[in-house]
Amino acid sequence: MTQESRLRGISPFAKRLGRQIQKLAQNREDVLLSGESGTGRRTIALDIHNERGKKRPFVLLDASSAADVELRAVFTGADADMVQTMTGRRPASLADQATLTIAEADKLVPHNQTMLVSFLKEGRKKFTGLKIIISIEEPIERLAQSGALSLELVGYLEKFERIEVPALRDRLEDIPALSVSIMKQLSVSLGSSVKEIDENTIHILSQGQWPGNIRQLAGVLGKGIMISHGDKVVLPGDFLNEHQHLEDAIGNITSGKVFVLDQTLDLIEKLLIQRGLKQFMYNQSKTAQIFGLSEANFRYRLKKFGLPSIRKKV
Repeated sequence: MTQESRLRGISPFAKRLGRQIQKLAQNREDVLLSGESGTGRRTIALDIHNERGKKRPFVLLDASSAADVELRAVFTGADADMVQTMTGRRPASLADQATLTIAEADKLVPHNQTMLVSFLKEGRKKFTGLKIIISIEEPIERLAQSGALSLELVGYLEKFERIEVPALRDRLEDIPALSVSIMKQLSVSLGSSVKEIDENTIHILSQGQWPGNIRQLAGVLGKGIMISHGDKVVLPGDFLNEHQHLEDAIGNITSGKVFVLDQTLDLIEKLLIQRGLKQFMYNQSKTAQIFGLSEANFRYRLKKFGLPSIRKKV
Protein backbone atom coordinates (compact mmCIF):
# COMPACT_ATOMS: atom_id res chain seq x y z
CA MET A 1 0.00 0.00 0.00
CA THR A 2 1.47 3.31 -1.03
CA GLN A 3 2.28 5.91 1.59
CA GLU A 4 1.13 9.50 1.15
CA SER A 5 3.91 11.68 -0.20
CA ARG A 6 5.19 14.33 2.18
CA LEU A 7 5.14 16.80 -0.74
CA ARG A 8 1.38 16.85 -0.65
CA GLY A 9 -1.04 19.37 -2.07
CA ILE A 10 -3.78 19.92 -4.62
CA SER A 11 -1.72 20.95 -7.65
CA PRO A 12 -1.56 18.63 -10.68
CA PHE A 13 2.05 17.83 -9.74
CA ALA A 14 1.16 16.87 -6.15
CA LYS A 15 -1.76 14.72 -7.28
CA ARG A 16 0.43 12.94 -9.82
CA LEU A 17 3.42 12.49 -7.53
CA GLY A 18 1.90 9.84 -5.26
CA ARG A 19 1.14 7.60 -8.24
CA GLN A 20 4.62 8.15 -9.67
CA ILE A 21 6.30 7.24 -6.39
CA GLN A 22 4.34 4.00 -6.16
CA LYS A 23 5.08 3.07 -9.77
CA LEU A 24 8.79 3.87 -9.54
CA ALA A 25 9.14 1.92 -6.30
CA GLN A 26 7.61 -1.16 -7.88
CA ASN A 27 9.54 -1.24 -11.16
CA ARG A 28 13.26 -1.55 -11.84
CA GLU A 29 13.67 1.75 -13.67
CA ASP A 30 16.21 4.24 -12.41
CA VAL A 31 14.99 7.78 -11.68
CA LEU A 32 16.16 11.26 -12.71
CA LEU A 33 14.87 14.13 -10.55
CA SER A 34 15.28 17.69 -11.83
CA GLY A 35 14.33 20.89 -10.07
CA GLU A 36 15.65 23.94 -8.25
CA SER A 37 17.45 23.69 -4.94
CA GLY A 38 15.03 23.28 -2.04
CA THR A 39 12.11 21.90 -4.07
CA GLY A 40 12.06 18.53 -2.32
CA ARG A 41 14.04 16.26 -4.61
CA ARG A 42 15.67 14.43 -1.70
CA THR A 43 12.28 13.97 -0.05
CA ILE A 44 10.97 12.35 -3.23
CA ALA A 45 14.02 10.07 -3.38
CA LEU A 46 13.44 9.02 0.23
CA ASP A 47 9.72 8.51 -0.42
CA ILE A 48 10.55 6.18 -3.33
CA HIS A 49 13.02 4.31 -1.13
CA ASN A 50 10.53 3.98 1.74
CA GLU A 51 7.89 2.73 -0.68
CA ARG A 52 10.35 0.04 -1.80
CA GLY A 53 10.79 -1.00 1.83
CA LYS A 54 12.43 0.88 4.69
CA LYS A 55 14.66 -2.08 5.63
CA ARG A 56 16.60 -1.78 2.38
CA PRO A 57 19.84 0.23 2.59
CA PHE A 58 19.55 3.90 1.59
CA VAL A 59 22.84 5.36 0.33
CA LEU A 60 23.03 9.12 -0.25
CA LEU A 61 25.94 10.75 -2.07
CA ASP A 62 25.99 14.54 -2.29
CA ALA A 63 28.12 15.26 -5.34
CA SER A 64 28.51 18.91 -4.34
CA SER A 65 30.34 18.06 -1.11
CA ALA A 66 31.62 14.46 -1.27
CA ALA A 67 35.35 14.02 -1.68
CA ASP A 68 36.66 12.25 -4.79
CA VAL A 69 37.87 9.37 -2.69
CA GLU A 70 34.39 8.86 -1.19
CA LEU A 71 32.78 8.78 -4.63
CA ARG A 72 35.45 6.33 -5.78
CA ALA A 73 34.75 4.12 -2.77
CA VAL A 74 31.10 3.77 -3.77
CA PHE A 75 31.59 3.54 -7.53
CA THR A 76 34.64 1.24 -7.53
CA GLY A 77 34.52 -0.48 -4.14
CA ALA A 78 37.71 1.17 -2.84
CA ASP A 79 38.93 0.20 0.63
CA ALA A 80 36.63 1.80 3.21
CA ASP A 81 39.27 1.95 5.95
CA MET A 82 41.62 3.85 3.65
CA VAL A 83 38.88 6.35 2.77
CA GLN A 84 38.04 6.89 6.44
CA THR A 85 41.71 7.52 7.20
CA MET A 86 41.91 10.13 4.42
CA THR A 87 38.61 11.92 5.03
CA GLY A 88 37.63 11.16 8.62
CA ARG A 89 34.34 9.72 7.31
CA ARG A 90 33.52 6.12 6.53
CA PRO A 91 32.00 5.90 3.06
CA ALA A 92 28.61 4.39 2.42
CA SER A 93 28.73 0.87 1.07
CA LEU A 94 26.38 -0.50 -1.55
CA ALA A 95 24.37 -3.68 -1.17
CA ASP A 96 21.92 -5.54 -3.33
CA GLN A 97 18.38 -4.10 -3.16
CA ALA A 98 19.76 -0.76 -1.94
CA THR A 99 18.64 2.67 -3.12
CA LEU A 100 21.57 4.80 -4.27
CA THR A 101 20.73 8.52 -4.45
CA ILE A 102 23.29 10.81 -6.08
CA ALA A 103 22.28 14.38 -5.26
CA GLU A 104 23.47 17.40 -7.27
CA ALA A 105 24.98 15.19 -9.96
CA ASP A 106 25.38 18.24 -12.19
CA LYS A 107 28.14 19.34 -9.76
CA LEU A 108 30.32 16.30 -10.59
CA VAL A 109 33.67 17.24 -12.10
CA PRO A 110 34.52 15.55 -15.44
CA HIS A 111 36.65 12.69 -14.08
CA ASN A 112 33.92 11.82 -11.55
CA GLN A 113 31.34 11.87 -14.33
CA THR A 114 33.50 9.34 -16.17
CA MET A 115 33.61 7.20 -13.03
CA LEU A 116 29.81 7.37 -12.74
CA VAL A 117 29.42 6.37 -16.39
CA SER A 118 31.69 3.38 -15.78
CA PHE A 119 29.60 2.40 -12.75
CA LEU A 120 26.35 2.66 -14.73
CA LYS A 121 27.88 0.59 -17.53
CA GLU A 122 29.63 -2.15 -15.57
CA GLY A 123 29.96 -1.54 -11.84
CA ARG A 124 26.34 -2.00 -10.89
CA LYS A 125 26.04 -5.48 -12.46
CA LYS A 126 26.76 -7.21 -9.16
CA PHE A 127 23.87 -5.32 -7.52
CA THR A 128 20.92 -6.77 -9.40
CA GLY A 129 18.30 -5.09 -7.21
CA LEU A 130 19.97 -1.68 -6.97
CA LYS A 131 17.82 1.35 -7.78
CA ILE A 132 19.64 4.54 -8.69
CA ILE A 133 18.07 7.97 -8.18
CA ILE A 134 19.99 10.95 -9.56
CA SER A 135 19.03 14.57 -8.95
CA ILE A 136 20.04 17.64 -10.94
CA GLU A 137 19.07 21.31 -10.68
CA GLU A 138 18.53 22.11 -14.35
CA PRO A 139 16.82 20.18 -17.17
CA ILE A 140 19.15 17.59 -18.65
CA GLU A 141 18.90 19.13 -22.12
CA ARG A 142 20.23 22.44 -20.79
CA LEU A 143 23.08 20.71 -18.94
CA ALA A 144 24.04 18.85 -22.11
CA GLN A 145 23.96 22.07 -24.12
CA SER A 146 26.13 23.96 -21.66
CA GLY A 147 28.61 21.11 -21.36
CA ALA A 148 28.04 20.77 -17.60
CA LEU A 149 27.41 17.05 -18.16
CA SER A 150 29.30 14.87 -20.60
CA LEU A 151 27.38 13.58 -23.60
CA GLU A 152 28.11 10.02 -22.52
CA LEU A 153 26.58 10.57 -19.08
CA VAL A 154 23.63 12.40 -20.63
CA GLY A 155 23.08 9.39 -22.88
CA TYR A 156 22.63 7.17 -19.82
CA LEU A 157 20.50 9.64 -17.89
CA GLU A 158 18.11 10.07 -20.80
CA LYS A 159 17.07 6.44 -20.27
CA PHE A 160 16.00 7.14 -16.67
CA GLU A 161 12.38 7.73 -15.68
CA ARG A 162 12.01 11.47 -15.09
CA ILE A 163 10.28 13.58 -12.47
CA GLU A 164 10.48 17.33 -12.99
CA VAL A 165 9.91 19.00 -9.62
CA PRO A 166 8.38 22.48 -9.94
CA ALA A 167 9.47 25.50 -7.93
CA LEU A 168 7.20 26.40 -5.03
CA ARG A 169 6.19 29.64 -6.79
CA ASP A 170 4.66 27.44 -9.51
CA ARG A 171 2.56 25.43 -7.04
CA LEU A 172 1.41 28.05 -4.54
CA GLU A 173 -1.91 26.24 -4.16
CA ASP A 174 0.00 23.49 -2.33
CA ILE A 175 1.30 25.79 0.44
CA PRO A 176 -1.63 25.16 2.85
CA ALA A 177 -1.20 21.38 2.78
CA LEU A 178 2.60 21.60 2.71
CA SER A 179 2.62 23.99 5.68
CA VAL A 180 0.44 21.70 7.79
CA SER A 181 2.55 18.67 6.89
CA ILE A 182 5.86 20.43 7.60
CA MET A 183 4.50 21.95 10.83
CA LYS A 184 3.49 18.52 12.16
CA GLN A 185 6.88 16.97 11.34
CA LEU A 186 8.87 19.87 12.81
CA SER A 187 6.69 20.10 15.90
CA VAL A 188 7.41 16.47 16.72
CA SER A 189 11.14 16.72 15.98
CA LEU A 190 11.48 19.93 18.04
CA GLY A 191 9.39 18.58 20.92
CA SER A 192 6.93 21.47 20.58
CA SER A 193 3.30 21.71 21.67
CA VAL A 194 2.37 23.52 18.44
CA LYS A 195 -0.42 21.66 16.64
CA GLU A 196 -2.19 24.21 14.47
CA ILE A 197 -1.75 26.86 11.80
CA ASP A 198 -4.64 29.30 11.66
CA GLU A 199 -6.31 30.48 8.47
CA ASN A 200 -4.64 33.90 8.44
CA THR A 201 -1.17 32.41 8.85
CA ILE A 202 -1.82 30.04 5.95
CA HIS A 203 -2.94 33.03 3.89
CA ILE A 204 0.23 34.95 4.75
CA LEU A 205 2.44 32.00 3.80
CA SER A 206 0.55 31.59 0.54
CA GLN A 207 1.41 35.17 -0.48
CA GLY A 208 5.17 34.60 -0.31
CA GLN A 209 7.45 34.24 -3.34
CA TRP A 210 9.71 31.59 -1.71
CA PRO A 211 12.91 31.83 -3.80
CA GLY A 212 14.34 29.15 -1.50
CA ASN A 213 11.35 26.90 -2.21
CA ILE A 214 10.12 24.31 0.32
CA ARG A 215 13.39 24.46 2.25
CA GLN A 216 12.79 28.16 2.93
CA LEU A 217 9.16 27.51 3.92
CA ALA A 218 10.33 24.84 6.37
CA GLY A 219 12.90 27.28 7.78
CA VAL A 220 10.26 29.94 8.46
CA LEU A 221 7.90 27.41 10.06
CA GLY A 222 10.72 25.94 12.15
CA LYS A 223 11.67 29.35 13.47
CA GLY A 224 8.00 30.13 14.10
CA ILE A 225 7.51 26.92 16.07
CA MET A 226 10.53 27.68 18.26
CA ILE A 227 9.19 31.13 19.24
CA SER A 228 5.58 29.98 19.70
CA HIS A 229 4.22 29.61 23.23
CA GLY A 230 0.76 28.14 22.62
CA ASP A 231 -0.58 25.45 20.33
CA LYS A 232 -0.57 27.67 17.20
CA VAL A 233 2.35 28.65 15.00
CA VAL A 234 3.51 32.25 15.42
CA LEU A 235 5.42 33.49 12.39
CA PRO A 236 8.79 35.17 13.06
CA GLY A 237 8.67 38.97 12.96
CA ASP A 238 11.35 39.30 10.27
CA PHE A 239 9.08 37.42 7.89
CA LEU A 240 6.09 39.67 8.45
CA ASN A 241 5.25 43.14 7.17
CA GLU A 242 2.27 45.08 8.49
CA HIS A 243 1.88 47.02 5.24
CA GLN A 244 1.49 43.85 3.23
CA HIS A 245 -1.05 42.34 5.61
CA LEU A 246 -3.13 45.52 5.65
CA GLU A 247 -3.10 45.47 1.85
CA ASP A 248 -4.08 41.79 1.90
CA ALA A 249 -6.99 42.51 4.24
CA ILE A 250 -8.22 45.34 2.02
CA GLY A 251 -7.82 43.08 -1.00
CA ASN A 252 -9.90 40.38 0.69
CA ILE A 253 -12.67 42.89 1.34
CA THR A 254 -12.57 44.13 -2.25
CA SER A 255 -12.69 40.62 -3.68
CA GLY A 256 -15.23 39.35 -1.17
CA LYS A 257 -12.85 36.70 0.19
CA VAL A 258 -13.57 35.48 3.72
CA PHE A 259 -10.89 36.19 6.32
CA VAL A 260 -10.71 36.36 10.13
CA LEU A 261 -10.89 40.05 11.08
CA ASP A 262 -9.85 39.72 14.74
CA GLN A 263 -6.79 37.68 13.86
CA THR A 264 -5.80 40.11 11.10
CA LEU A 265 -6.09 43.10 13.45
CA ASP A 266 -4.13 41.27 16.15
CA LEU A 267 -1.38 40.45 13.67
CA ILE A 268 -1.08 44.03 12.41
CA GLU A 269 -1.09 45.37 16.00
CA LYS A 270 1.61 42.90 16.99
CA LEU A 271 3.78 43.89 14.03
CA LEU A 272 3.41 47.58 14.85
CA ILE A 273 4.40 46.98 18.47
CA GLN A 274 7.41 44.95 17.35
CA ARG A 275 8.45 47.76 15.04
CA GLY A 276 8.04 50.31 17.86
CA LEU A 277 10.10 48.26 20.31
CA LYS A 278 12.88 47.86 17.80
CA GLN A 279 12.81 51.58 16.89
CA PHE A 280 13.13 52.70 20.52
CA MET A 281 15.69 50.07 21.58
CA TYR A 282 13.10 48.11 23.60
CA ASN A 283 12.34 51.13 25.79
CA GLN A 284 8.83 50.18 26.91
CA SER A 285 7.94 53.59 28.35
CA LYS A 286 8.85 55.41 25.14
CA THR A 287 7.13 52.82 22.93
CA ALA A 288 3.96 52.92 25.04
CA GLN A 289 3.97 56.72 24.83
CA ILE A 290 4.21 56.66 21.03
CA PHE A 291 1.17 54.38 20.87
CA GLY A 292 -0.77 56.50 23.38
CA LEU A 293 -0.98 53.62 25.85
CA SER A 294 -0.40 53.44 29.56
CA GLU A 295 2.58 51.32 30.58
CA ALA A 296 0.25 48.80 32.21
CA ASN A 297 -1.82 48.51 29.03
CA PHE A 298 1.34 48.18 26.97
CA ARG A 299 2.68 45.39 29.21
CA TYR A 300 -0.66 43.61 28.85
CA ARG A 301 -0.27 43.70 25.06
CA LEU A 302 3.30 42.40 25.27
CA LYS A 303 2.02 39.45 27.27
CA LYS A 304 -0.98 38.97 24.97
CA PHE A 305 1.22 38.71 21.87
CA GLY A 306 4.06 36.83 23.54
CA LEU A 307 6.53 39.62 22.79
CA PRO A 308 9.78 39.90 24.77
CA SER A 309 10.40 42.67 27.25
CA ILE A 310 13.88 44.19 27.38
CA ARG A 311 14.82 41.68 30.07
CA LYS A 312 13.85 38.76 27.82
CA LYS A 313 15.21 40.16 24.57
CA VAL A 314 17.13 37.57 22.55
